Amino acid sequence: MKLELGDEEDGVLEATLTDASPAMANAIRRSAMTKVPTLAIKELQVVQNESGLFDEVLANRLGQVPFTIPKKFNEDDELHIAIKKEGPVKVKSGDIQTDNEEAEPLNNEIGIVTLKEDQELELEATAVLGTGIEHAKHQGGTVGYEKTGDGEFKFWIESTSGHTNEQLLKASIEELKNDLDEFENKL
Repeated sequence: MKLELGDEEDGVLEATLTDASPAMANAIRRSAMTKVPTLAIKELQVVQNESGLFDEVLANRLGQVPFTIPKKFNEDDELHIAIKKEGPVKVKSGDIQTDNEEAEPLNNEIGIVTLKEDQELELEATAVLGTGIEHAKHQGGTVGYEKTGDGEFKFWIESTSGHTNEQLLKASIEELKNDLDEFENKL
């Protein structure tokens, strides 16, 4: 089996897998989407919400904001974030403040809520590492493939997490190897 990276255009990396079975191609795809840890909000405390959105809707929107992952961040660590804004203003992901300068939203332009005159929003939250198996907000990215020949597959990888496309692909293969090693040890 051989994996060759191709071009990356418009945020999508192409890769070619050869000498592989459909099961292996699908295992890599599923691993990238569900096994690679990513950073997302777990708990939210709304101090004040005078916006037109219910607290639950704000929580859902914030839970979908992907963050960069600090280098020395492990599964037991927590990232604390806060937003405090007064209207009139469109609150965006770039308004999120974190307690770790290495962790920030991947895209500062994600709209969260629009505050009108005299409306306030203040909240605090905790983000943790998790996987797509636990919740879709931790999904590493969108990965698709097609069979292009006998034992040959063309992949498209678009990371929606704190990983680059190449990092996501490599991490997914490492996670798959770890799962196989664990399976072998249990046998």
